[in-house]
Amino acid sequence: MKPYVPEPGTLEAAPTTRPLGATVSVHFAAGQATLDAEAMRLLRGLAPAMQTGINPIDITGIAATGGDQAANIELAKRRATAVRDALLAEGLPADRVRLQAPRKVPGSDRDARRVEIAAGK
Repeated sequence: MKPYVPEPGTLEAAPTTRPLGATVSVHFAAGQATLDAEAMRLLRGLAPAMQTGINPIDITGIAATGGDQAANIELAKRRATAVRDALLAEGLPADRVRLQAPRKVPGSDRDARRVEIAAGK
């Protein structure tokens, strides 16, 4: 299966450098909770900046609103856990990385195939 690649020129294809406090999205292939090479590159690029901060890092899986809701929520949880585990492996302190409850979003399935990473309060 080919990994998801954002369309050139879209916000998702923007460089990994974001303003402080911005939310960053990690995208997944349909039905998958495995981080592909692009997702790992993104997380490895973000980890050093997140290590030096003091705020908690909130990890939120996004669930599609259509189809089997229980399966969508479970997939969102697995995706968020994969992102958390990758950040911990990159050296982020476990006490700063918080899994949040999955959030449902209206829109396309493509919109829901992501995990959001944000500095919490």
